[in-house]
Amino acid sequence: MLIYHFEDNIPLFRCSLCGRCDGFIESKSYINKNRGCCWYYPKYTLMDIKNIISLGREDFIRELSTKENVYKSNYFLEVRGYFDEEGYKKSNLKQDIDFDTKLFFRLCPFWQENGCKIEFKLRPHPCNLYLCREVIELCKDGYSEFSKERRDYFSYMNYFNEVIKHELMEKRMDLTSDFEGTLDFIKNYQVPNFEPRLLRELHFINQAS
Repeated sequence: MLIYHFEDNIPLFRCSLCGRCDGFIESKSYINKNRGCCWYYPKYTLMDIKNIISLGREDFIRELSTKENVYKSNYFLEVRGYFDEEGYKKSNLKQDIDFDTKLFFRLCPFWQENGCKIEFKLRPHPCNLYLCREVIELCKDGYSEFSKERRDYFSYMNYFNEVIKHELMEKRMDLTSDFEGTLDFIKNYQVPNFEPRLLRELHFINQAS
């Protein structure tokens, strides 16, 4: 089953197969058998930061900025996790699939045995809207409306992220040169909320279950 949840301008796809995806290509891992698809290094754009600040969680963003594993760019924060580079080099995996096989050796820093250690509102939007290709195939034509919503939200986030970025550039402000001032600007910058679709839950049959 696939459910769409939207709260505080933040979307979430909830999938009944999450955590039970044994055999799915994206869940394949050479470092932890229970990792699932948590191989992405969370990247917080200006709009992700905006959404989190709007929740009153500036403390979360400030804490991220102090972590040793967080790369602070002018216009985003990237939380870097674990990568078994030695294991990857020894594996000699062939690139016979259409994505980078390094993901088999990567682990998100927010991963824990029973799922993500942070609530969905504190995750960057790609994490909340990710669906593996197997689930998409199981959804068949029913995935169409979910796909449109995902695409529209990504477009919304990208557009206003660029708007805020150019405003900051004009003011010669960024996260590296004036972190607190930039957070304050983002907090007070007016961005219209996204208007979500009303998507009904989607039931599908897992042939492998």
